[in-house]
Amino acid sequence: MYNLTAKERQGEITKSSTRGLYRDARIPGVVYDHTGVSLPVSLDRKDADLLIKKRGTSGLIQLTVEKAGGNEVCNAVFKNLQYDHLRNNVIHMEFQRTVATVPVKIRVPIKGTGTPHGVLRQGGVLQQNAQESEILCLPADIPDCIQVDVSHLKLNEVIRARDIEGFKFSLPQQSFFTVASSRAARKIAAKA
Repeated sequence: MYNLTAKERQGEITKSSTRGLYRDARIPGVVYDHTGVSLPVSLDRKDADLLIKKRGTSGLIQLTVEKAGGNEVCNAVFKNLQYDHLRNNVIHMEFQRTVATVPVKIRVPIKGTGTPHGVLRQGGVLQQNAQESEILCLPADIPDCIQVDVSHLKLNEVIRARDIEGFKFSLPQQSFFTVASSRAARKIAAKA
């Protein structure tokens, strides 16, 4: 679990106060709880960028919110991230507080392991159709990534979300990996 520190934003939240945050190398954000109540916060840009580079936007985060009356520590997941694509900067972050007994929907990266039979023996090409998928699980069970063994795949076979055990996917028909025939293999088959 990664740690991130945020400061509660005091006073009225305006466009000029948000610009002031950007000048101070901070990112505005919001922390929602399970009832929908929001808490405006600001985060240090360097800490947030480092977390996103190391961890990505999946997984559980221990969020420390510095308030006037003291610090509040809670577990949270990323809810939404907004980017300025021209400058390649994060401009807003949203977090969802988690409750240990309530399942959360979260996007988790999908990674394939092994070399498929269809690539080694049949001249196919492994294609990854989805880099991540949304799962529903308890906060304590959130994986860093989902490892999928693709070594048994033959030519034109597909691994879908429903084929992976241990996770409840939002889209069970979503395909993750397939072995397609390559141009070279099709040319060899056409000559024969």
